[in-house]
Amino acid sequence: MAEFRIVLREQVAYVGLPVQAVATAVPEAVGDAFEQLDSYAAQRDLDLAAGSLVRYRDFSSDAPFTLEVGLILSGRGDPPRVRSPFVLAMLPAGRFAVASQHGPYATIGGLTHELMGWGDRQGLDFALTSAGGIDRWEGWYEWYPAPPAAGPQGLEGPVEVCLLLQA
Repeated sequence: MAEFRIVLREQVAYVGLPVQAVATAVPEAVGDAFEQLDSYAAQRDLDLAAGSLVRYRDFSSDAPFTLEVGLILSGRGDPPRVRSPFVLAMLPAGRFAVASQHGPYATIGGLTHELMGWGDRQGLDFALTSAGGIDRWEGWYEWYPAPPAAGPQGLEGPVEVCLLLQA
């Protein structure tokens, strides 16, 4: 069962890998990108904190869009230097609408839809702009605090869907 709330979050640094995807192919694109990112992080011996993320920079239900898979940095020491196509990026600080669940990753799309509906019913304004059928998000990400486990419906585990609210 999902839990919905508003949370104040600090800025978080991460190393990421941008990916172009269409909505129906996000799971495959994310899985492949995490394999590349995990390998890169191990080769570079990056100082990581627990957890990983998927950040949606923009979104379209019927056109390719950009997302990033990321590994959260510990915050100790200087930020690492990264090489293209990898990026060093920051999740923004601010007030977020957050939905939490522990379950199959296959249900995250539905959880996100529920969170957006909950936010609309609460009168919340999400930090996004829309143009030409593409939504550009200032802060939409899925945070995975623990590695996934195999379950009857595929990979599963705890996840938080986080949507930045207008200041």
